[in-house]
Amino acid sequence: MLSLGYPDILVEKGVVEELFGIEIASQLSYRDDSAAILAWHGFSDKISQVIDSDHFFSLIGVTCEYIDIVNSRAIERVVDLNDPLPEDLVEQFDFLLDPGTIEHCCNIGQALKNTAMALKQDGYVCHYAPLSMFNHGFYNINPTLFIDFYGQNDFKLEFMAATAGDRFAPDLIEIPGIERFVAPENASTIIVARRLKVSKLAWPTQSKYLMNPDLKAPVK
Repeated sequence: MLSLGYPDILVEKGVVEELFGIEIASQLSYRDDSAAILAWHGFSDKISQVIDSDHFFSLIGVTCEYIDIVNSRAIERVVDLNDPLPEDLVEQFDFLLDPGTIEHCCNIGQALKNTAMALKQDGYVCHYAPLSMFNHGFYNINPTLFIDFYGQNDFKLEFMAATAGDRFAPDLIEIPGIERFVAPENASTIIVARRLKVSKLAWPTQSKYLMNPDLKAPVK
């Protein structure tokens, strides 16, 4: 697995126990810098400790590499996603996790292309991206970007929904793919796509223009 940034697991032990069982939860380890991480996220009053993500992944049989613009958790390889992905990371991974990274890359098109380039055939990508979180990053990302980019580059969209409300008890909201809609405040999008085959990646054309190539309204 490749993670774009170190994904801090911001839940208490009971959540892990509910999802993965008592045996996994009983073996969790916690970060020595938990207080600093929780202060960074603004969750000092919500969680007592931060689970060590890399150790957790090892408990469930996942080997993960982490890339980021800085080595903030002392495990990341420094990679600038504004630039093309380093060759040794291309087509190397079965799963890529974007826990909220590409919206912070000014060259977001290249960052998105990098996520696809990292995957093997049948590899999965999961994005957790802001939909209506102003000044969280450089961009709020419309669902149509994911649908058009992945749909026009030999991927299959496997899941898409939005989350909003309490971060620790969020609402899961169905959202349209390419039609205009009104999003709740501070909503995020979760999208999972699978790479059906490895092919040359192309910049997509937005679906609304593919469906109306002459840019004219129908005559009544």
